[in-house]
Amino acid sequence: MRNRILATLILGLLAALALIGSSAAEELRLGIVSSNDSHGHILPFRHNGEEGWGGMARRRVAIQTARADTDYYWMVLDAGDVFQGTPMSNLLTGFLDIESMNQMGYDAMCLGNHEFDFGYDLIRGRMPDANFPMLSCNVIDRERGVPVSEPFHIFRRGDYRIGVIGLTTETLLGETNPRVADSVDVHDPVPIVRALAQYMRSIGVDIVIAVGHQGYGRDLAMAEAVPELDVIVGGHTHTKLDEPTRVGDVVVTQSWEWGKQIGVLKLDFERDSADERFQLREFDNEYVPMSPDLPEDDGLKAFIADYDARFSKEMGRVVCTAMQDFPVDEIRVRENALANMVADSMRLATEADVAYFNGGNFRAGLNAGEVNFGDLYSVLPYDNFLMKLELPGWKLLELMEYAGLQYGDGGFPQVSGLRLRYVDMVLAEALVLRDGEYVAIDPDANYTFLTTDFVAIGGDGFPLDEDPYGPGYTGKEQRATFAQWASTERELSYETDGRVVFEWVSMEDPGIAD
Repeated sequence: MRNRILATLILGLLAALALIGSSAAEELRLGIVSSNDSHGHILPFRHNGEEGWGGMARRRVAIQTARADTDYYWMVLDAGDVFQGTPMSNLLTGFLDIESMNQMGYDAMCLGNHEFDFGYDLIRGRMPDANFPMLSCNVIDRERGVPVSEPFHIFRRGDYRIGVIGLTTETLLGETNPRVADSVDVHDPVPIVRALAQYMRSIGVDIVIAVGHQGYGRDLAMAEAVPELDVIVGGHTHTKLDEPTRVGDVVVTQSWEWGKQIGVLKLDFERDSADERFQLREFDNEYVPMSPDLPEDDGLKAFIADYDARFSKEMGRVVCTAMQDFPVDEIRVRENALANMVADSMRLATEADVAYFNGGNFRAGLNAGEVNFGDLYSVLPYDNFLMKLELPGWKLLELMEYAGLQYGDGGFPQVSGLRLRYVDMVLAEALVLRDGEYVAIDPDANYTFLTTDFVAIGGDGFPLDEDPYGPGYTGKEQRATFAQWASTERELSYETDGRVVFEWVSMEDPGIAD
């Protein structure tokens, strides 16, 4: 009898131990709300012909809705380029963007290239305005020899520590205010992120996230090179994904552009003991569209409306009438009617032989109807000045050869006074307008070449290195120059005319770059 009782107790103990063993795995559930490339879209805007998309008041409600799921710890992160793109954002040099993010409850953001557009001193002055860290580990203040901002931040969520590393595209100096190059150096972020991630692992940080403004392709490469990461929240390439990409155990996400949607990523991690690293078990994601049917936060909406009222009078001043829609959806892969009109008007205003504008210079289209100054500000948000350079024909050919390699990217050629034909992105024919006829560019002749100071100093990697206040400086700001021309024309109507053609023979059309 005693043996039977003992055997029963032993069996019960073994069963209990088995149950304990089966439930020993520790679980961590983390949610990430993400955004990127808002580009000053504080107010709702028109998208695909429908008014009322996006806006930060709507985003605030969406963030609150996501965070209402208390089964998860939550982080709210932005992958940069909050600044630059709308009149309100630009004229307030990012103040209202940051204050709106404070009210939305962001935990951190990384610095994008356009955060530097108003100058290095300005972005340093904006950092104290934020109730959250503005991170970048690879942009170094040249005078002080330290990162321009906090390189990483470790957050507490319950009993856990969440490390967030910020990084900025290593192409920063060619994609922002040219004077920034006098103040900062930019380094390849991969070895820096790897070192910081390894450091965080060594001190017991539970989850490591990189929030970076470098582009989807570079994010995938970083995920491969730095397996110590758990998540990469990305921006810069305005990539619209159907779902995040998993590289090993690293989840890479990006949430399109302009606040058209937010990413809501839910990750389940587990580990067998506190000495081990959490392993990704599964994840679920929804890219939530910020469509007009979603509610807006009344408080934030009223706060923004107060500032909007101050600008509406000047921005609402009618300049001209557009007799047609001028979309810019494919301006980085096709000749564009709006770009043709802008390029032609500025070439004529400066009496240049040819004009080149990078496709990324144009940030919004025009809708048929009355066009106000605010509309023109959205089309040409960058405060760039026009530069008129005297170049030999061989240099002009070199520039147009380089422009062809920018197909699908920001440097795509939108031109005036030129006819360009590319075969598989290689320049096959280049003609210049002379006495009303298009003739081959003479490598030994001189031509006056009009572009923006951004391109003239080597922006987008262009093989130019001009002094922005040198002899080519015209004193004409591009937006004001176009506005003056448009007000004189009164009615805007323009078409494409075959001035830029890409043909595909040995390779397929790569389409619009993400």
